[in-house]
Parts: sequence; structure tokens; C-alpha cells
Amino acid sequence: MNQDSYTDEQIIDILSLRTVAVIGMSKHSSKAAHYVPKYLLDNGYDITPVNPNAEKILDISCYDSVSQIEGPVDIIDVFRPSEQISLIIHEC
Repeated sequence: MNQDSYTDEQIIDILSLRTVAVIGMSKHSSKAAHYVPKYLLDNGYDITPVNPNAEKILDISCYDSVSQIEGPVDIIDVFRPSEQISLIIHEC
């Protein structure tokens, strides 16, 4: 979508998305990769952490990679260096 404004229906569709895979989610509460997904979780979103270096974050089991996630994902939230984005997109 390359436009400056959206219809009410488009905005409602975007806001209805609830399942978020968080690639690079951190277990360190001082990092944005932790407190942003925690905020989403606290506000009714379903969070799926993706971090190969953690077993659980916020008492939710982590996946080693996005390709291991079972079930649908509405949104991919990426907390990784920009040079890794292309690889992540292809994995999604």
C-alpha cells in the first residue's frame, strides 16, 4: 500500500490483527525487543517469541526460527539488525 490515507475498513482490518511473531525478542526487560512485545501481550495480542538463545520469554515458549511456528501469524515484528531483514523475509 503506497498511499497517504486509508479507508475506515482498511484501518479496522489492520487493527483486528492479533497474532504477532516477534523475531529477536529479548529476555532483558530494558530492551525494546522485550518491552514492546510485553506491551502488546498486556493489551490482548498473542505473542510468539522467536529467539534461538532462549527457551521461554514472559513464560511463553520460544521458537528457534519463524519457520518453526505452527499456526497462523498476522504480524511479524522484527528486532534484528537491518542486514538480516532480507533473510528473515525469505524465511517468512
